[in-house]
Amino acid sequence: MARASRMAQTRSAESREAGQRKRPETHFQSKLYVPKDKIPSGMTYAWVRESTLNEPDPDNMTDRMIRGWQPVPANRHPEMVPPPLPGYEGMEVTVIRRGGLILCECPTRDVQERNEERELENIETLQDVAWTGQQDPNLPRIDESSVGFERVTSFKD
Repeated sequence: MARASRMAQTRSAESREAGQRKRPETHFQSKLYVPKDKIPSGMTYAWVRESTLNEPDPDNMTDRMIRGWQPVPANRHPEMVPPPLPGYEGMEVTVIRRGGLILCECPTRDVQERNEERELENIETLQDVAWTGQQDPNLPRIDESSVGFERVTSFKD
């Protein structure tokens, strides 16, 4: 009986004010996340490798820039620019960096055209390999009529 009276005394969730306590964040958000509404219309964002384990990779950045990718100006997204490190307070940040990557942008139409070209190349390559491979007697063949697997536990000479 004491238990029932205790249950009657508890507060219900409706009696608490919803704004008293901030709700905890329920999902992980990557440090590379850029909200879609922050990306300008007609542009595609991508993180481009600038270095690996603090070893510069200028060739990768150069290749991307030749293909039309440009660093996103830091002043477009000041919320993504961290405060300056001690000793670097006077330096102006011009690009957005995260762990060896630079946030870059390219017109979406150019990205889509390159993706379509690459997909066509891949299809053609696969078709060429499949066509030439049918006549090559040195390529492995799978006999689909009866495939069996056997576990070998010991070898005999």
